[in-house]
Amino acid sequence: MNELKLIIKQDKEDIEAAEVLVDGFIDDNKYRFLLDTGAGSSSVKYDEHTFKYKSIKQQDTSGLFSTSKDDLIEITNIELGPISKKNFMITRMKANKQNVHNLIGMDLLKDYCIHFYFDKNSVMLFYKDKSEFIYPQENLTLGNKFHPYVDVHFENHISKAVWDTGAGMTIVDINFIENNPALFQEVYKSTGTDSNGNSMETPMCIMGTTTIGKCEFTPHKVAGVNLSHVNATTEIPMDMILGYSTLSKANWLFDFPNRKWAVLNIIDSK
Repeated sequence: MNELKLIIKQDKEDIEAAEVLVDGFIDDNKYRFLLDTGAGSSSVKYDEHTFKYKSIKQQDTSGLFSTSKDDLIEITNIELGPISKKNFMITRMKANKQNVHNLIGMDLLKDYCIHFYFDKNSVMLFYKDKSEFIYPQENLTLGNKFHPYVDVHFENHISKAVWDTGAGMTIVDINFIENNPALFQEVYKSTGTDSNGNSMETPMCIMGTTTIGKCEFTPHKVAGVNLSHVNATTEIPMDMILGYSTLSKANWLFDFPNRKWAVLNIIDSK
């Protein structure tokens, strides 16, 4: 079965924001994961099962606001819909981390052509090339940890953005907002939390009309965050991180092996 059902957990304070979750298994234990194309590596929380695995080494894990050191472990088996890996290297978070999720990252997703159907809360995964699909003509840029980058077109500017199912809300670099005030209207302040569980107050803005993948996206809510910490750890600087508040407005195709992508269609909001 190629389908993976999405569990959409709406934010209690903002109906435009949500977590995109999926169910899977580690060994014979059921786990719920955040589906996170913005994470280079998959990770699990420290719990009564994962603590049994010996730490191979420690490695840095970058969040939106901070960096932490976590353990690298080799788990016996992980399954997620059609994805099944044995003796798989994964990050285990520290026991004291709060407000964090188990994550499915690009190390498990990069070998698949994936259809994201946000109108059906479903994804379809196909392993590498399938001749029955007509692939789109948009070229996909992938970072060295396979983060997917797409272009966001404003009237007089093109911004580089990470396409990130792990972000509940689209995030725009605060410096870009300040340098382009005509494109954004601040509406209130809110508190955001990164993958390491660290929180920060952020301005919430309405972003003007954009074009992504040849489709027009009407004005919608985004969060303003200083992305200098993130850009300092990545080889491709970004103006924004496209999260659920943008992604949920369309259905998408990401053919990671062939480095192609497309907006399949805009979802009717009526």
